[in-house]
Amino acid sequence: MNKLQNSANITYRRSTVEDMTVVFSLVSASVRLLSPVPYSQDVVDTWMHGRDVEDYRSDCADSRIWIAEIEGRAIGFSHGETGEIKRLFVDADFAGFGVGAALMKRALDDALSCGSGEVLIEATLNAVPFYKKWGFHEVGEGVFPGRKGLPPIHVIQLNAKFGGKND
Repeated sequence: MNKLQNSANITYRRSTVEDMTVVFSLVSASVRLLSPVPYSQDVVDTWMHGRDVEDYRSDCADSRIWIAEIEGRAIGFSHGETGEIKRLFVDADFAGFGVGAALMKRALDDALSCGSGEVLIEATLNAVPFYKKWGFHEVGEGVFPGRKGLPPIHVIQLNAKFGGKND
């Protein structure tokens, strides 16, 4: 498939409960590409420890996630809730074709849906430059919770203020 020729055929839709498997798969595949930079192999090897498909059931069933597809294949997703971008992943084969930007717009619309002018993100180290292009600024550092006894996953906390929906 020539991805560039088919990028115009990318569609976006709200998730259903059936999407929980593909969302989990997209996260898992993306994580495997994060070593050796910006995360060590021991972090990547344990990243998905304790997580499974069921973790995405509620968000998918409640249509809180946007799915990007091309020719019926899911190639990315995003999840925004009032005041926060929770997740945004794009299949590495489709990076650079505007999928991330289109998903970001949808997640921002959701994050700003109740008039909130500030949006927060806890970003993985590799994603920080992407969010900075959208006007986000670093406000702190953190680690993903629930990893007792496992190598920490360091994240950067970012925020941006918007005057209205999708500024």
